[in-house]
Amino acid sequence: MPALPPAPSSFKKRLRPQRRDAIVSAVIMRMRWQSSLYLLVWLAVAFPASASDVSIRREADTYHVIAARYEAIIADDGCLTNLLIGGLEFFKADVGSSRGSYFHQGEPLKLTKIEQPAENVLVARNDRATIRYEFAAESMVWSVENNTSEPMKFFIVFNPEVSADKGEVRGTVLAHEGPKSLWFRDKTRLEIDGGTRFWGPWRGCMMWDAALNPREKRQITFKIGTASETEAIKMGLASPVVEEVEQDLTLLSPKNFQVFQRQSRFRGRIIVSGRVKPECDTVEVRLSGKSLEGKWLPDLWQPVPMEKQTRSFYLEMLAPAGGWYDLQVRVLKENQPVAKGGVDKVGIGEVFVGAGQSNVTNSGEERTTPTSGMVASFSGHHWQLADDPQPGVHDKTQRGSFWPTFGDAMYARFRVPIGVAVTGHGGTSVFAWKPGGELHNWMMTRILQLGPNGFRALLWHQGEADVGGKPEDYVQNLTDVIHASTDAAGWQFPWFVAHVSYLSPERPFSETTRSAQKKLWDRGIALQGPDTDTLTSSYRDTGGRGIHLNLKGTVAHGKMWAEKVGDYLYKVLAQEIK
Repeated sequence: MPALPPAPSSFKKRLRPQRRDAIVSAVIMRMRWQSSLYLLVWLAVAFPASASDVSIRREADTYHVIAARYEAIIADDGCLTNLLIGGLEFFKADVGSSRGSYFHQGEPLKLTKIEQPAENVLVARNDRATIRYEFAAESMVWSVENNTSEPMKFFIVFNPEVSADKGEVRGTVLAHEGPKSLWFRDKTRLEIDGGTRFWGPWRGCMMWDAALNPREKRQITFKIGTASETEAIKMGLASPVVEEVEQDLTLLSPKNFQVFQRQSRFRGRIIVSGRVKPECDTVEVRLSGKSLEGKWLPDLWQPVPMEKQTRSFYLEMLAPAGGWYDLQVRVLKENQPVAKGGVDKVGIGEVFVGAGQSNVTNSGEERTTPTSGMVASFSGHHWQLADDPQPGVHDKTQRGSFWPTFGDAMYARFRVPIGVAVTGHGGTSVFAWKPGGELHNWMMTRILQLGPNGFRALLWHQGEADVGGKPEDYVQNLTDVIHASTDAAGWQFPWFVAHVSYLSPERPFSETTRSAQKKLWDRGIALQGPDTDTLTSSYRDTGGRGIHLNLKGTVAHGKMWAEKVGDYLYKVLAQEIK
């Protein structure tokens, strides 16, 4: 067997991918190699594909890595501070001494000598440590080196919304010893090999580390994938599929506890739709209850148009604002009932979409429930009473929120059912909500499900993750998100943007972030939301040290939002009367 020639670097650069098949065939014909295995090995060396799938751009004081499945930011101290997969942040910088990922030997180390020896490689070093980042389309290899005669740690601090698999609970701490670990956020799967252990929570975050001996070199690999169905169910990221059984009458709309956005102060529409299994000739609907104006509905059956061949039916039924109403559907054949169904709670009132980071989701210290019984939440699949935790949030959080208090306050003022659809995700920057990303698509799915004029406004509560950034960057990024959302929806709905920048008692506000949010109001891009930076330590969790809200804080937060939104709505309705 003749030895395979090396793949010349100049040959690699000149060869175009589309000529690869022809050259391979020629090589096989001429050399008649006896084993295709050797050929495949040589081709892997000659035609590496990973570099072409990665770009590294120098931006101000950072390097921005863009790969097929992820994005990463490397700061000017050599630390990879941000890892976004599908638009979701996996790492957490600036919590205590955290730099996202970093060497630590008595203090976080700054590796300020940075070079790019190859298209998809960055190397950062100082006298004590070296790290070589190699990026591919769906993976990374980090080579870390302790250049000293003393032990050293290499840390990764994970975003609080990232979950670790196969850890052992030790008291209140989750811990695991061993080189391999699996990490999940939503259905994204990150496999890491080369560590020593992981443990946490530390300040709400999970910690991963590699304990490096003196002069030790170590390789750490990262593989990005998608959670299997079994993994998703195990990690609480998905529910087992339950097969639906076709009923004689399938009522697709309305759902129980559904709130339809009123189109004027006293009027709106309820969509009645579904399908019938048995043969029939008539579908009828009846709505019962007392309206906002105090009048009882006539409680009469009215026909619903039906497509004879498919036996599907659809009606946009005009109805007065108010509820809860009882809606019943009956199916007749020759004036005899063959199927029936309905819901006992449907309303026409006010609907709101929520988006942003943790204080808009279920991250409050205690769960709350609406006391009015007139507030409902939409998950994207079903409606329910708005008891915490709110359904439909992207981060799967399970604690408390301000939404029940907000809904109660709005109902007390306007006396119509209140609907909310919450889509937020904790720990996210405004950049993570960019058009085309997973979070933007998640939010848009809910907006499109509600339909044109299907809700009153979107309430945006976000900013903590952008503290320290440039105000104009925040303004431009959120402006892009707002305009993209209304363009995709096909109608102009208002956004409320809150004043949000509180991090801790020591950092109660950021003037740069607040100024960015104010510019959105001043330029008419968004309406002014509440100033939640005024909810200081006595309103915060973990004894006043946290960034999230305690029970007192979530109640105050809900009332603040209801005041801002309620004042706006009062003006809109008053203008309508004129």
